[in-house]
Amino acid sequence: MTVNQKRLAAAFTIVLLLFLFGYWLYPKDSGQTEYIFDKSYDIELTDVHKSREHIDFDDMEKDQSPASQSAATQQTEDSGAIETPSENGIDLRALFSEGLINSYTTLKFFKHLEHQFRKSTTLGEHFDSVKQYLFSEFSDEEARKLFDTYKEYLQCEMDLLEEYKNFSGVQTPKEAIDMLKQIQAFRRERLGKELADKLYGTDVKAKEYAFRRAAIVRSDTLYGHEKEERLAELNKDMWGDESAEVDAHRNAYNQYQETLEIYQKDLSEAASEEARQKKLRQLREQHFSPKVVAKFEEIDQQMAETAESEENYRKQAKSIRSDEALSDAEKEKRIQNLQDDVFGEDADAFRRREAIRKGREKIKKESPLTAEDLPQAGQQ
Repeated sequence: MTVNQKRLAAAFTIVLLLFLFGYWLYPKDSGQTEYIFDKSYDIELTDVHKSREHIDFDDMEKDQSPASQSAATQQTEDSGAIETPSENGIDLRALFSEGLINSYTTLKFFKHLEHQFRKSTTLGEHFDSVKQYLFSEFSDEEARKLFDTYKEYLQCEMDLLEEYKNFSGVQTPKEAIDMLKQIQAFRRERLGKELADKLYGTDVKAKEYAFRRAAIVRSDTLYGHEKEERLAELNKDMWGDESAEVDAHRNAYNQYQETLEIYQKDLSEAASEEARQKKLRQLREQHFSPKVVAKFEEIDQQMAETAESEENYRKQAKSIRSDEALSDAEKEKRIQNLQDDVFGEDADAFRRREAIRKGREKIKKESPLTAEDLPQAGQQ
């Protein structure tokens, strides 16, 4: 072996050792969540709120058509008044004041165009109608950009529908996130990352956040404080400096209902009913005033008393039904009297609930799942 060959062999060995050393030391699983849209993307909470605002494009068609605009212009010129947008209509150009392709108007507008010209017999006819409309409302340059983008958008939507025909397999938040990742990856491949993220980014980020939040909230293995920690981490990862504002626009009752789900494991594993009620009160005090908390406790007391009354009633009704000395007519009479005594003026409402309950039980008994209902061997 020559000197040069020895040097090459030595160099190769050193490189190999460095690679293996780095491989052993480098963490193989960083544990970091792979978000579709995290805080690094320029999508803020205000964008999400804007994207959810309703735009009545039909009203725009009625009040902002070229004919109506022309008539309005002539009227203002005749009167010498200052021309302003219609109070009842939508200023189409104002919708795109932040750019023709923006994150909360363009997608809605494209969906409107789909619906507006849905009766076209062919795709070519549909595109012709859309093109004619856009060139009547925008400058040639703007219309061309919108039309070209619309064609890309619609073709992508049709291909996406064909690619993901069956969404029924999605049953959990995790599966929904995985599907969302696949869909946005498909769009990025077809439209390019910049356009796909511009059109769909706000909607996808809102859905991604909702799915990830649901996965944490619905977990049956985590305790409340663990869920709270993960939710805070999720908010920070996805919304950054806006994380404290995530719940600002949610009403107190919806937040409370979610809090109950967050602490479901804590409540179900409480050492006693007294401990459970104490924890429940603490959770309510986080969201409601003392007056509302007191009302909750009043309702709890009423429900507990109703449950106790129904339990006592069923015990006595069972005793009456098992009395062989009584005829069926006598049993029904005594049970009705018992209902009047126990439930008072609410007796009729109780009897209606009982009739519904018995009707459902009868249907279940008369329509059992039999062997004939099950798929046989070799059938799908």
